[in-house]
Amino acid sequence: MSGLRHPLTVPRGIALMMNIVIGAGLLALPGLAVRQAGDHAFLGWVLCALASLPLLGAFILLGRRYPNAGGIAHYADVGFGRRGYVAASFLLLGAVLFGLPSIALTGGHYLAALTGLPPYATGLMLLACATLLHLAPSEAVSRVNSVMAVTITLAVVGLAIAGLAFAGAAADGGAQGGVGPLIPEEISLSRAAAPFMMLFFAFTGWEIAANTAEEFRNPRRDFPLAMLASYAVTVALYLAIAYLAQRLDLGGRYETAFATIARASLGAAGETAVALLAGTIILANLAGAIWAVSRLVFSLSREGVLPEVFARTRGGSPWVAVMTTALALAAVIGASGAGLFRLDWMLALSGQNFLILYGVAAMALFRVGRNLLERMLAVGVGLLALALVLAQGLAIAYPLALVALGILVAELRAGRLAPSSAPLP
Repeated sequence: MSGLRHPLTVPRGIALMMNIVIGAGLLALPGLAVRQAGDHAFLGWVLCALASLPLLGAFILLGRRYPNAGGIAHYADVGFGRRGYVAASFLLLGAVLFGLPSIALTGGHYLAALTGLPPYATGLMLLACATLLHLAPSEAVSRVNSVMAVTITLAVVGLAIAGLAFAGAAADGGAQGGVGPLIPEEISLSRAAAPFMMLFFAFTGWEIAANTAEEFRNPRRDFPLAMLASYAVTVALYLAIAYLAQRLDLGGRYETAFATIARASLGAAGETAVALLAGTIILANLAGAIWAVSRLVFSLSREGVLPEVFARTRGGSPWVAVMTTALALAAVIGASGAGLFRLDWMLALSGQNFLILYGVAAMALFRVGRNLLERMLAVGVGLLALALVLAQGLAIAYPLALVALGILVAELRAGRLAPSSAPLP
């Protein structure tokens, strides 16, 4: 027996995936997109939403066909064998090692004004709360994730409604509006695409959610439904806030557009409300990501890559994997607070690894695809991942070191590794 339970229904899966995907991007990116693209910012969001659909399709196909706690790493195993599995696992762990602390620090910055503590301290507090949540049975954790997702959705919808009402009142009173109409009269694809790389990372997270497929009660049916529904709700929330950021006068405060919308529509209390909402969003983001990453650590132990202790479960939760994940993330947050790691550097390394992993998933899908349509989807995802990597620029040393370490570990643990899941030729 795997030791994992199957607490995820479609509604709980939707909630968990939304908690993994919706994070710091919702808080800062709408205003930054307006600064970069002006009246084409909303179109930039639409462009990113459409571009992320092929990625989502690849994860749906692989996840429903190969539901496993290893996620992308398991797909690499299916496509390329044990070395591929371990190398992809280390790439993913290398991505989240810097990506999740960055998310915690973002929440820390929002809450620092309320607590009077430095951002790294409030970031550690958020991480601790998310970790303690996972020491409860997985059934209870899935329920709490659902409550947080509903709370965040209702709060963002409420903010959007208040912002729309304020925008309407401002227009009736002749007040100055934002940067222009929702759809400009003359559309420039180059302007709409200008913030693409920045906005694209608001649509990442479903690759981590792939690690949850094994815990759905009916993965073949429920996992794709949860993926598609969470995508639809997330895109709707993003577009609502992007619309407000473009229609309201942000007064040059692009980095804090979320707070500006709340301040304009709710007054001084809006800033406090946004800080608390930001903390809740980041807490939910961390809780969802820890769920998924700890399952990868659990999978690595179950497959013989890591020591058996990491596969211990209690109440259906791999508690040793959870605690190990949290301690590693806390160490990076502490190092960042000490000035050893810069936030932009951490985000760049994390994003780079995720882009490479998209390419790994595409190659695996091409290898195991059962028809021409699936292989065409794999080619499309692979080309998109390659284009994004080239656009961002590649710091090759970090991913190469992780791949080399993964292959070395695979060789050293060869006698302990479970048989490969690679398909027969």
